[in-house]
Amino acid sequence: MLKRFWRHGVAALLAIGVGAALSLYLESLQQERPSIVIGGPITMVDQHGRSISKEDLDKTAVALFAGFTHCPDLCPTTLLRLSTLMKQLGDDAAKICVVLVTVDPERDTPEVLKSYLASFEGDFTGLTGTPGQLRDFATAYRLFYEKSGTDSDYTMNHTSGVFLFRKGGTFQGTLDQHEADDVALRKLKMLARTQQP
Repeated sequence: MLKRFWRHGVAALLAIGVGAALSLYLESLQQERPSIVIGGPITMVDQHGRSISKEDLDKTAVALFAGFTHCPDLCPTTLLRLSTLMKQLGDDAAKICVVLVTVDPERDTPEVLKSYLASFEGDFTGLTGTPGQLRDFATAYRLFYEKSGTDSDYTMNHTSGVFLFRKGGTFQGTLDQHEADDVALRKLKMLARTQQP
């Protein structure tokens, strides 16, 4: 009898201990993980010659793409795709600002960006600035770029993904050029409907 009581007592204590440990583990999973911090103080100029800061970008959700107007394929393809996806978003499209930040400020003046973006259907924003302003932007937003070639016909290597930011500036994720359009559309819908915490 005493042995049976002892066995049941030990089993009960073990069950309580396992339950407490499991509860603590589940609680730790529910705690919000820190978001990736991307962004910081920046100053650029849009295609209309207006000064743009991080505070301006944070006023709406943003789909941010690094590129340049002399890009032969990736940049126009990405912008055409974004144009199509934004059309498919319907009313939610008004909640997202598509931003092209040039990695070639030497050639991409506000006037050049304005003419280039007019080729795409959609209310897109183009950003340019001095080489120093671009370096600051690239550092703050974790964008890679480098000049390839030395003559006037040089090209630019750069980050190819589209960075997604919630209204308020929190990084939410990316669009990849290799993912299906329906996946990209779901991400944009989520971006448009997700509120800043």
